[in-house]
Amino acid sequence: MVVFLSPLSFFIVTANPATPTVSILGYGWGSPSSTVSAYPGYTDFPFYVEIGAVDSATPLSASISFPTGSPFTAVGGNQAGVSQGSGYYLAVFYLTVSSSASPGYYSAKVTVNYGAPIADQVCVESKTFNIEIPVSAVDFPIPVGIQGGTSQVSQPLVTGEGVTPITVSVSNPSSNTVDNVLVNLTLPSGLMSETGKNFLTFTIPSIPPQETLQSTQMVNVTQKAVPGTYTLNYSVTFTNYLGYRYYATNSNITSGNANVTLVNIPLTLTIYPKTPLTFYATSASATPSSLVSITLRVNSSFNAYIESVTPQTSLTLISSNFTPTTFQGTSSFNYTFQVPQTLLPGAYPVTFAITYQLFGQQQETTVTTFVQVSYYNAVPTLSDPTWSTLATPGTTGATLTFLLTNPLPYPISDVNVTILPPTGVSATYDTYVVPTLSASGQGVNYAQVPFTITLAQNITPGYHEIPFVVSYFSNYGYHEVKSQIPVYVYPQSQLLVSFSNVTIYQGTQAELPITLVNNDPVSISSVSASLRLAGLSVVGFSNQTLNLGPNANATIVFTISAQGVGAGTYPATLTLVYNYEGVTKSVTYTIPINVLPAQNIVGVSITPTEVFYGTINNVTVKLINNAQTPLNNVVLKLFGPSSEFSISQNTVDIGTLSPEKSYSVTLSLLPTVSSTTPLPLSVQVQYLLPGSGVISESYNFSLIATGLVDLVLQQPSVTFSNGSLTVSGVLDNFGTASANFVTVYVNGNSTYIGSVPPNSPTPFSTTLTLPFTGGNSSTARTHEIKIVVSYEDAIYQPHNLTYTLSFSPSATHFNATTLANFRHFRRSGNSLLPDIVIFVLLVVVIVLAILLVLRRGKK
Repeated sequence: MVVFLSPLSFFIVTANPATPTVSILGYGWGSPSSTVSAYPGYTDFPFYVEIGAVDSATPLSASISFPTGSPFTAVGGNQAGVSQGSGYYLAVFYLTVSSSASPGYYSAKVTVNYGAPIADQVCVESKTFNIEIPVSAVDFPIPVGIQGGTSQVSQPLVTGEGVTPITVSVSNPSSNTVDNVLVNLTLPSGLMSETGKNFLTFTIPSIPPQETLQSTQMVNVTQKAVPGTYTLNYSVTFTNYLGYRYYATNSNITSGNANVTLVNIPLTLTIYPKTPLTFYATSASATPSSLVSITLRVNSSFNAYIESVTPQTSLTLISSNFTPTTFQGTSSFNYTFQVPQTLLPGAYPVTFAITYQLFGQQQETTVTTFVQVSYYNAVPTLSDPTWSTLATPGTTGATLTFLLTNPLPYPISDVNVTILPPTGVSATYDTYVVPTLSASGQGVNYAQVPFTITLAQNITPGYHEIPFVVSYFSNYGYHEVKSQIPVYVYPQSQLLVSFSNVTIYQGTQAELPITLVNNDPVSISSVSASLRLAGLSVVGFSNQTLNLGPNANATIVFTISAQGVGAGTYPATLTLVYNYEGVTKSVTYTIPINVLPAQNIVGVSITPTEVFYGTINNVTVKLINNAQTPLNNVVLKLFGPSSEFSISQNTVDIGTLSPEKSYSVTLSLLPTVSSTTPLPLSVQVQYLLPGSGVISESYNFSLIATGLVDLVLQQPSVTFSNGSLTVSGVLDNFGTASANFVTVYVNGNSTYIGSVPPNSPTPFSTTLTLPFTGGNSSTARTHEIKIVVSYEDAIYQPHNLTYTLSFSPSATHFNATTLANFRHFRRSGNSLLPDIVIFVLLVVVIVLAILLVLRRGKK
């Protein structure tokens, strides 16, 4: 005989006997057509036994018996009638399962009385079978989580915070609904219910199968609550789908009346100190195009793990030393931001979103500080034009509202906004007055400025520039700002679009999301889009054919590249083709894309700024990398009018420029002009910025080309006559431009010369009275003469040449002409020829003076 067992029913196969007999075909709880499980505590619950008869055996009755200590009790005795049906017989017993029964299989005996025909007589015989009756474990609802707060909002429990909500999540793992679920929770020390008890009871009326529901109670977190993480004890009571009530705890297998233990999922609750972690971020001040540093400090009295810190700001994060860290005490992290060039003055928030773990629980918090950007080229202006309705050609009485903002660091008053509507646009009134606006960051520094607008029927859809004037008073007087703002007129089409003005920096890429809107009650199908750009390029598109239902919308995204283009506003033409009630239609929109100049990451300087025509000049271009990252593929390009000068190199490949490093290149420049002329020189620096594209920065310089003045004193001589001294010489200009306003000073006595043109020797003479001492045989003392030549060059910049002469007359009645000795000589100039000439003349003068003195001595 082979017996097959399952938790719900059992099947026994017996070999055919040679004599009339009976066998048990199967048994279980419920009925053969609907088997169920039986649990501790069930009463009068049906248990069936299937009996088979062979060779004319006829089952008459059946009984069931249990050994001592069995959890089963047969209700109404142990006899059961047997129903017959073509060789198949069924006996049903009604059993009560002890509420203290443990899950498992329990032995029982089933005795079948049957009749067996023998020699035309019917004999009653009996046969006993051993069976195993299952008792299933109770599927208790399981508390799977507990948290401070409600099911919608989680909040930590903090020592001493008082009465606060606490929520338990309970899961029903069974396949049937459970009702009247009670979870009795033992609280840690320092926590009490609102009635002062050390436990809380959570009630959930009903939990569907395989679902989890929450229950919330109020708990009093007193000052005696000690921070930490606690594993809680609890009990669960519930009623199953047949109305049986069960109770058990998570800690003691003998507790309760079901003699089972819950699935022991640890239920932990964390109590936080009043200040578990304190975060502080420093504030800072900055100006556009500068770097600013912010320090984030963290203090904790407990062991904490800082998992992530994410700064959220309109500034650009350049660097940070943050790494996930575990600490107790104090820790700090440094962040460096770039303030964009275009940022208006004001206080800009920097919010740090922080994720950390304390007592094994993950928590999130935010810390906000501000960067005060100082005044920088900002004026009150209008922005954000908004229509009260979809403004299309022919729209009348629509409200067009602008946002007036004061970015200045001081208040303004009597702000008068006047619009000048263009052709096709008319306004009921064109002036709106705002009494006052606060300083930026010190109150309400903005106001809504509405105008009632009517659009002509023939106005072209698209952007229309509306000029405006903003006049106002401040502590600095009366001011007036004139500008214009683009306002969009929508086309009269079934398919509309909405988008924002795209701003993109030179050399970078940006996404242009466009929302397609069908405001028609009829579906639009086969919608396709294309974007045509002037100057810019499309490098990506979420291309797909769309179908839009009535009053539906969808978004497509283009990726735009501003590689190799200048700053400015570039029009983008969006063409949409779609099918509307069987007719193919198309509509075109113009989208302005603003390309902002790349930030001046590279500093450029040129020296000298004054060059001379008619000669080759050395010009040095110096580049400095102001960024915190290397710049790759750096190329320097120089441009200028070829009719005014030529340069040795127009393109210089530099390669990599390291952070905070400079690079200098010296080029030869030859001006081709013949008079004083400003020389415009344009410099372009191209480089590859890591994480971006190729960026170009342009700079404009102005050099001055002028003539060279090389003024030299030649042939200096001294003439003595009866106590008078006459100093004379020749001024010669070896340059290419006249020396202007030339004046010669001899020991302070001036002689005005005027202009000395190139290659035009100009004599001068000055007479002085010189006292002498000594007799006929004595030699007079040595005398010095200081000659200063003052002049202005071709661009009227002053210069001085200084010469010092020394001489020694030999007698009181000495009348002669003598070339003086140059004891000290100092001048400025670029030519070597005058130096050589003067040196030779000096030697000749000295020799002649010595010979003359010797000859007179012999007399």
